[in-house]
Amino acid sequence: MIKAIQYVLFCKINRAHIIQNARSYIQQTDDLSSKEKENLSLFIEDFLSFISKQVDVKNTNDLSNQLHLFIQVYIHEITGMFLSHFRSILEQAIIRLLFNQRHPETEQIFIFQSKLITNLTNQYFASMDETKSLANQNSIYLEKLDKLSEILISSSGSEEVPIIMNEMKAIFDFKRCNFYAYNAWSNEFYGIYGDDLELVQRIKGKLTADHPVFNLKMPLYLKDPSPYVIDVVIKFFNLSSTIFIPVIYREQLYGWLTFDQRGEPFDYSKPLLDTLEIAGIRLGMFLARKPSSHRIDNEVTMTEKEKSILYLISEGYSNKEIASLLFLSEYTIRDYVQNLLSKLNARNRTQMVANAYKMGYIS
Repeated sequence: MIKAIQYVLFCKINRAHIIQNARSYIQQTDDLSSKEKENLSLFIEDFLSFISKQVDVKNTNDLSNQLHLFIQVYIHEITGMFLSHFRSILEQAIIRLLFNQRHPETEQIFIFQSKLITNLTNQYFASMDETKSLANQNSIYLEKLDKLSEILISSSGSEEVPIIMNEMKAIFDFKRCNFYAYNAWSNEFYGIYGDDLELVQRIKGKLTADHPVFNLKMPLYLKDPSPYVIDVVIKFFNLSSTIFIPVIYREQLYGWLTFDQRGEPFDYSKPLLDTLEIAGIRLGMFLARKPSSHRIDNEVTMTEKEKSILYLISEGYSNKEIASLLFLSEYTIRDYVQNLLSKLNARNRTQMVANAYKMGYIS
């Protein structure tokens, strides 16, 4: 079985050809309207673009987990029948490309693709069950989660958490949102982001009985924060009613979000608390991702295959290992490396990676 990174690089390098093949098959599908064909084409493009960005995945589970956020963006725009068409068209497009290339790993790539789309389909139906439960309470919260998912999927890394928090304040109609990170090694919490940054960063401590709200891994609404929150914190923030939301994913606790109305008391509803709990999980999923590379404009023109090889070199792969991952000969990789050295004005691989980092091709 091929590795997840091999599938990602295959999609990244061949994205344009796969899209071209997919469009051809979509136009030949008689039981789709013009609008449905357009939506299916865009969905396939977005899917391949998303997969191509997952160059930091370590295994198949990592890649499957990242698809959760992707499917949330489209959860209310697609149906089971739509996904069936998506699977059929994408498989035909990839098979056609593999046969045209006489690819040495045709069967393995097809099997990996099939399992991945099955996983995505299962996530869709699981998410539908989740959203139906919320829909029975209040559909407006589903729209709020959709907005959050769109923000998360377009954000590149943890450095954007303050921006995400500002968006969350607006989405969920709160006047203040703070983030307290958790360090599992020292069993400590500490303020890291928030509106009153200087005050937030003064808040830290051990997870002990003195700070009961930071021992919880479930959402908590406090109409009156005392005696659960120490007096100095209540005084610092002029704190009245507040909500604590754990930021957690796959049993890993990243910290807590707090929401309040800057001293104004407020009530809560169960749909709101349930929605914020899901928001905390999705933020945890986002923090579990590695940051994507940031590209800046420069005069060097680089193909997708060169970018893939450059990334693998930066990760310490040898020419032989890269050849195996990309299903190319070692001699071909050697030629690519020589071209990259020339393009990046480097004398050796170390300098090549350093120059590529400065130019924004890798991070």
